Amino acid sequence: MNPHLKTVDRWLSQRLPNTSFDEDGIASLGINERTAVFLEIPVESEVCHFYAPVSTLDTEAPDKDLYGALTLNRFGRPLGGCWLAWDPELGMITLCYNLHIPSSDAVSFCNAIDNFAVALSEARSALGHMAPT
Repeated sequence: MNPHLKTVDRWLSQRLPNTSFDEDGIASLGINERTAVFLEIPVESEVCHFYAPVSTLDTEAPDKDLYGALTLNRFGRPLGGCWLAWDPELGMITLCYNLHIPSSDAVSFCNAIDNFAVALSEARSALGHMAPT
């Protein structure tokens, strides 16, 4: 087992007592009734990946959505260090963030969750339509 997984799992249980990583190193956080954020720590990794669905592409004008996502990615504003990416498995634009575990602690982990939730709300609002939850 990845020793970093145990550390982040401890931080997660302090924040959300009934939430933990599964055997594959993935956890799902219910930020609110419409929003799930996924955390993943790959084997032998020092990074905790955050990701969440933002939106599907408008079938009438997909380039408009891609342009909007690229504009939001510019200099990380207003996404606070997060970025938007296309997830071919989901067929959706997703918001992503990487937390370097060795340079983090429980406080910075909780701040990352809060900041990610704000960025997710901004991204969904800016792209104009919500992802199915």
